[in-house]
Amino acid sequence: MALKGLKKTDQDTKQQDIDNFISGASKRVKTLEKSQQKYLRLTFSLTKDVDKEIDDLLVDCKVARANRSIIIKAAIHHLQQLPKDELKNLILKELN
Repeated sequence: MALKGLKKTDQDTKQQDIDNFISGASKRVKTLEKSQQKYLRLTFSLTKDVDKEIDDLLVDCKVARANRSIIIKAAIHHLQQLPKDELKNLILKELN
């Protein structure tokens, strides 16, 4: 007969399994919500060429988890390592 699983103890066990699953998921979500970093959404203008260059760098780096923000962060960290006069010359070159 097709009446298996209708016993009260079977239903209680299934409900307990469901409750455990839900509470475990809630704990994982709470852990994700406690991120220490705050991100800002910023808007700035780029030419199509620069946009394509960022995409090309993303492909060339061959890092699966990389994204456009990571490429920009890497560029900023690299620029921070330059001597001030070299940075100034580079910026002046980009302005022209």
